[in-house]
Amino acid sequence: MAARPGISLPAPPLKEWERADKLNIELIGYGWAEKRVMVRLHLPKDRDPDRIQLAVALMGRDIKHSKHWLCEICGAPARETHFQNLSWHHLDPPRLIIYIHFVCDMDKAHVRAGLTTSHNMLNLAQGGAMGPMPSFDAFGQRPAGVAYPLAGSCAGCQRDETAGAELMRCSKCKMSRYCGAECQKKDWKRHKVSCGMVYSVSFENWD
Repeated sequence: MAARPGISLPAPPLKEWERADKLNIELIGYGWAEKRVMVRLHLPKDRDPDRIQLAVALMGRDIKHSKHWLCEICGAPARETHFQNLSWHHLDPPRLIIYIHFVCDMDKAHVRAGLTTSHNMLNLAQGGAMGPMPSFDAFGQRPAGVAYPLAGSCAGCQRDETAGAELMRCSKCKMSRYCGAECQKKDWKRHKVSCGMVYSVSFENWD
């Protein structure tokens, strides 16, 4: 039911993990065969949009390398991620949900069609809050001859051959994975920022 002019609807009650003094963020990643990951974190309420975007970008690498993800659209090995944001900054406390789609290649027609369908369905469910699907040109073009690292490869060296290997997982965040202690040590300066933001990580529909 829509609020009448001049009347503010109360914020929904806090969930178990949410904090009244923070910006509560959920990052939900989707892969092939309904495989999912949910990462929850808290940021300061007064964090400006650019710094929020930077924090999410820093965590994006760790989420991508958390599992051997396959393309949500076709099941091919995933190399890219597509983000959709749903923000409730007007609530107290503010909330932000970020949907992450693991895909093989956003330049392929079937991937773009699948992402557009996903966006439209989510937008419909949210009463049009997300607006129309942005142009794919707005996301920038992958440089010619460049292949992004395979999802699920070592978060440190990101070599493709590590994607199918048994990798060690960060004992603190339970998300980022490495092919060995040396790679983990070399990557710590980068990873410690996102690692410290994580409240919880849960995977769904993985054996």
